[in-house]
Amino acid sequence: MSHVSGLNTETIVVGVDVHKYSHTAVAIDCFGQKLGEYEFSNDLLSEFVVWLDSLGKHSRADLLVALEDVNGYGVHIVKRLANENIVMRYVPGILTERHRKQSIHREKSDSVDAWRVAKVILTNYEETLPAKESIANLTERTTSTNLDFFLVERRSLVSEKTILKNQLHAMIHQYLGDHYMEGFAKAFNSKSITYFLKELQPNKKGVDPDQLPLVKSIHRRLIRLKLLEQQIMEIDEEMRKVAKESEPVKALRQNVMGCGHITACTLLAEVTTIKRFQTKSQFARYAGIAPIHKSSGSHNRLYTSPYGNRKVNKALHTIALYQISRTNDPTNKGRIYYEKKLNEGKTKLWALRCLKRQLSNRVFQTLRHEYNARPIPN
Repeated sequence: MSHVSGLNTETIVVGVDVHKYSHTAVAIDCFGQKLGEYEFSNDLLSEFVVWLDSLGKHSRADLLVALEDVNGYGVHIVKRLANENIVMRYVPGILTERHRKQSIHREKSDSVDAWRVAKVILTNYEETLPAKESIANLTERTTSTNLDFFLVERRSLVSEKTILKNQLHAMIHQYLGDHYMEGFAKAFNSKSITYFLKELQPNKKGVDPDQLPLVKSIHRRLIRLKLLEQQIMEIDEEMRKVAKESEPVKALRQNVMGCGHITACTLLAEVTTIKRFQTKSQFARYAGIAPIHKSSGSHNRLYTSPYGNRKVNKALHTIALYQISRTNDPTNKGRIYYEKKLNEGKTKLWALRCLKRQLSNRVFQTLRHEYNARPIPN
């Protein structure tokens, strides 16, 4: 895949406003002047590529397509442009929204939105990232996509499981009283679910008729909870299979203490390829780990960034909490670093933030080293 390292006077930027059935593209030159507009659908991607090639007397090396959101509806565009070796770059939605709020004219339409996406490339190029489809190889893209499918489904199932557990806690307590958890290490593990399913059957003798609706509702929820547990286990097994074949996942698990296979898969699914990031600082900003610096006169303050990829941020947070909890491990450099920051006068929360930055650097260096050590494909 070809990619550009920056902008030049010959660059033509095409911003695309993505929707489900129709998309709008607006082309601008390096000075922000509009060169053309094109509306198309997923069935007319070939015509869209022809229109891109017709933009002036440029080569594809001077063409850059900017997309705000390709997680769902834009996937067909991305695949086609990647196959055509057309450079793409992702624009965070917050940048286009900020551009709209700062503009005198705040109109909103598909054409204007596409123009704003392209304009952000000119004004905030360093805050955007190259599209993973433009620079990742086929193996990296396939692995990332598969892991993302598993993780999205798993997060949905875990969320649904949590809701069911909270409901069952209240309902079983209502039916059995305060001691319903006695005899079980956890209220809803496989052993306890099997027991409750056997004991709380609607057709069982001795069930109070007035309590029958409650018992039926509990029984249905227990069946759903058991199914959710089985599906989560199936997804975890599928992810283990993918992780065994992925060298970056292996590298993360071996070199980052506390990085389990779910956390490693989450990092790889979001990053796809470390080639997207030139420095460890750029990766830290992407993860929302790098603090925001605000100064005025003699006042200088650092604030936690609320932006960045929150999934990557949460993964690093999980690793940091694991390392902090390992108090009796002399090889745990994360805990040693955390205590060092506490001794310097940092608060626990700020020391945790410092540790997350070190972990961000560690993840970047691990993935960069793994990529550099990877044999060049034929």
